[in-house]
Amino acid sequence: MEQQERKTIGVCGSRIFNQIPMSFINLLRKESIEYDYYTIAFSSNTDMEEDFRTDVDDKDRDVSGESQLFDLVKYIDFSGLVILTETIKNPSLICRIVEIGKSKNIPVFSVDGTVKGCYNMVMDYHDGFEQIVRHVVEDHGCRKVDMIAGFKGHPLSEERIQVYKKILQENGIPFEEGRLWYGDFWDRPTRAVMKEILEDGKGLPEAIVCANDAMAITVCSELNSKGIRVPEDIIVTGFDGTKDGKYHFPILSTCEPDYEGAIKFIIKEMEKKQETGNIVPCDYRIGFKLSGRQSCGCESMVMHDINTIVSSFGRDLGDCSWHNIAMNNMVSSVLEKKSVMDIAVKIPEYINLWSDNFRFACLNSDVVKYNREADRDNAEMVTVLWDYRGEFREPGETFDVSEFVPHLDEVIRKGGDIDTLIVRLLNSGRKVYGYTVEGFQDLDDRRLQRSNEFAMFLSFSIDTVLHNYQLAKLNEDLSEAYNKIAKLYILDPMTGIYNRRGFFQKFDEMIGEKANIGKYLYLFSIDMDGLKHINDTYGHGEGDFAIISLSKAITRVLGDSAVCSRFGGDEFTCAVILGQKEHYTAEGLSKELAVVLGQTEGIQEKPYSVSASIGLICEEITEDIDIESMLSIADKRMYSDKVARKKERRE
Repeated sequence: MEQQERKTIGVCGSRIFNQIPMSFINLLRKESIEYDYYTIAFSSNTDMEEDFRTDVDDKDRDVSGESQLFDLVKYIDFSGLVILTETIKNPSLICRIVEIGKSKNIPVFSVDGTVKGCYNMVMDYHDGFEQIVRHVVEDHGCRKVDMIAGFKGHPLSEERIQVYKKILQENGIPFEEGRLWYGDFWDRPTRAVMKEILEDGKGLPEAIVCANDAMAITVCSELNSKGIRVPEDIIVTGFDGTKDGKYHFPILSTCEPDYEGAIKFIIKEMEKKQETGNIVPCDYRIGFKLSGRQSCGCESMVMHDINTIVSSFGRDLGDCSWHNIAMNNMVSSVLEKKSVMDIAVKIPEYINLWSDNFRFACLNSDVVKYNREADRDNAEMVTVLWDYRGEFREPGETFDVSEFVPHLDEVIRKGGDIDTLIVRLLNSGRKVYGYTVEGFQDLDDRRLQRSNEFAMFLSFSIDTVLHNYQLAKLNEDLSEAYNKIAKLYILDPMTGIYNRRGFFQKFDEMIGEKANIGKYLYLFSIDMDGLKHINDTYGHGEGDFAIISLSKAITRVLGDSAVCSRFGGDEFTCAVILGQKEHYTAEGLSKELAVVLGQTEGIQEKPYSVSASIGLICEEITEDIDIESMLSIADKRMYSDKVARKKERRE
């Protein structure tokens, strides 16, 4: 990708449409605009940890298909790279991203995780949680304070428990085991905890401090359902600073990370690198800011912008419904398709209502050629979508992956207000098909969710079409295999003409045709002369040559309309249907065979001759024609001919 006038920041994370990573990226986007930075975020679709091999170098570590997403970082001229380390979790992927950053000689920032060689920006959870507990105990004077922790034994949960105990002790409040609960950081266990708190008979606490916002929201909901007022009857606090807490009523008192300060640090260090050319990694502690709001009583109970909030939720819900319907229709429209490019033709029909920014999707050319998984060594990509605010380019443009997005300069030049790109893989499990890139001028929950939905539906559509193609190919292969097996079942493997089974199958079809009634059936019984002598004297290889030569001569003389078969050994049976009688004679056929055999390549050099005895019978075809009797007569006439020929040779 060519160097852009605007400087670029790269962000690597997993599932960035979740609240916390999205909050960070949004703040990064807003802050970086002032310094003329352009943000490109790579969103992996998994946060699964994988085995981390310690017996190999970082560059040789096994990584999942998701690493192909972060490999795209290599092709963009970034001024700096930010890793949302806690969201990725996979050490192999993190090491891979760091190595790419080092190879580009740019500063790499690890947010909420310690990684060798990075600017490590560690969250100061201890100090943050201490602020909120101290606020409840010291500023509000609460003495009976319950705590709902996360998972029992979880490091973050245990750290916050120790902070809770420390603040109680400093304020002369004895720690009571019965006031410590575990809500596992989410809704359902917290509801069970609240039931116990409300029914344990000890009386209500003055305050409940929760280890995260999600549990605090649940606590408020459960208290409200019982008619217990927050904060008048019980103070409730959270920890994290999620958007849900700000939209909640009462607005949640919490501690939120100081991402603004962290982002200012990132930009400052990138600017230093631009000025000096030096990268000097150091540690930075991301602090927390106390936000005393309504649920602790620091702010009056006013429903801030409730109409605006409810209206936005309604719009988002409606958009979600319509977008999912459109995406489902897109998938339905390709259910019977067998070409991936058929999807490209359909996409504009279903996303034109949402063409308010920039959307791009491409596939590895191997996938377009119906390989289910892209070859990582193949750098050729094919566009299936290029849309800038309803201006759709024709799909099918090929480009090298190092170009990242064709004509991106044009988008940046035209749409100066588009300042953030989100990059996602198109994949099914570990099978990677390509990637999508979506541009934003305003990053919000619904836009990110829509981007995520589009990538998932498009991946499913691609998988469906490839599956259809594979099924069609499998059916074709099975049909071909069946035909081969069927031929083996009715054909003689040595000569390629029918065997006994094939002869009777084909013969019955001929006799069964009504159009052949009244015509004449010629049956030939043909037996090679002297095969035993050839085998015993010259070997079975020569015997096989003689059999094959006679077989070819018979089929050549009798023609394509004849049913020729080898019953086994040196015995041949043939059938021909003609409209006139006395067309063939045994003597005439014998002479024709002799001529054709004499023209067979290599037969003149043989120390033996190839000939055959022939028995022939011809009968008019009727509905009660006796085939067995005709075959018996043909055999007898063949043996009579053989005896006569032996007698001639002796004389």
